Amino acid sequence: MMMKNLPKAVRNKAIQIANALLAKTKLKTGIIIATAIRNAKKWAYRRSIPSKSYWQNLNNNINKSK
Repeated sequence: MMMKNLPKAVRNKAIQIANALLAKTKLKTGIIIATAIRNAKKWAYRRSIPSKSYWQNLNNNINKSK
């Protein structure tokens, strides 16, 4: 998963988490990014922030009904 594919709010949170992990740990960058994305998705889920696929599905359904 790449951060550019995340919704903006989730991507921003993932960047915050990644920066905090970089400052506090000596983990490899790939591990930090994966952990940050996973935790940002959990953060979004707990706050009921819709995923990018939710918006894509909604747009597809709207376009099909036209």
